[in-house]
Amino acid sequence: MMTMRAFGSPRLYLQGPGLLDRAAEALAAIGERPFAVVDPVVLERMGNRVAAALPGATLARFSGEITAAEIERLAAEAAKAKPGVIVGIGGGKAIDTAKGVSLALGLPIAIMPTAASNDAPTSRVIVVYDEAHRIAELRRLPANPDLVLVDTAIIAAAPKRLLAAGIGDAMSKAFEAHACADAGGMNFFGGSPPIAALALADACLATLRRDAAAAMEAAGTGQPNVALENVVEAAVLLSGLGFEAGGLSLAHALTRGFTAHAATAGAMHGEMVAYGTIVQLVHEGRAEVECAELARFASGLGLPVTLASLGLAEPSESDLDAIITPTLAAPHIRHLRAPIDRDILAGCFRRADALLA
Repeated sequence: MMTMRAFGSPRLYLQGPGLLDRAAEALAAIGERPFAVVDPVVLERMGNRVAAALPGATLARFSGEITAAEIERLAAEAAKAKPGVIVGIGGGKAIDTAKGVSLALGLPIAIMPTAASNDAPTSRVIVVYDEAHRIAELRRLPANPDLVLVDTAIIAAAPKRLLAAGIGDAMSKAFEAHACADAGGMNFFGGSPPIAALALADACLATLRRDAAAAMEAAGTGQPNVALENVVEAAVLLSGLGFEAGGLSLAHALTRGFTAHAATAGAMHGEMVAYGTIVQLVHEGRAEVECAELARFASGLGLPVTLASLGLAEPSESDLDAIITPTLAAPHIRHLRAPIDRDILAGCFRRADALLA
């Protein structure tokens, strides 16, 4: 039986150097009296510039962890300010917290990432953690953000590790979207992955493979080059559209397990996904040369390609159980054609860890 295909995207995506200074103009079309949820590091380093870019805005400090309580706290603060639009400024957690405030108050949302460390900016998905940094739940906005504004001069000034993590998060999307489609899975809009989503995910991976190394040379300099512009578009826009309309699979299911283990929970989301992508390719039975080639690509960017480099050296059986149990309970685990269980996944870890040995 034919199923519904579904696709969604932000209303407007803007990318380029210096765009923060034009933010007020872009926001004017969405709403007045902005209430901005701002990452604390951003407030400390460029709070005056943000305030100048958003005249009349309320700047609220994000605590650093996106929890239900933090969303509730900031939503209550925002309600007192009576804003017309919510703005999220910072990394993925500050951005998702702003989305949570937008959802709670029923207000439009604008996203202004200060790093390309993941693809949260374009998505309507909100990943909520508990106080122990474990993924607790997923919430969803009724629609994707009204505006995504990416100032690539700010992105280029962020540490190299953040861009590498964004590449790690994005490099999984072609493999996961195709796995979801092949397994007859549903995307985040409740439909089958359309051709458009698979094409965007494929374009994302091709862009990363071509431009990642040159983009990393510009990372941390504050001076974006063409390669960095391309990689930012891939890591933020193409990856975001690809995962939300294409669906996820094992690489992201593993983040449930990695955030549940103390040794790996401190890794960045994209670092977990980078290793998870290699594990997924191993599970799919791809040729060892293909798996090893992707592992070399990731390793060359400083991304973890073994459990040890993710923080867990010489894992015991109980260590593996602590990671595998929540992974097998993740919803994305259904988007696989080959069987998977505890022992199969443990074997995939061992084979992935041996690829570059």
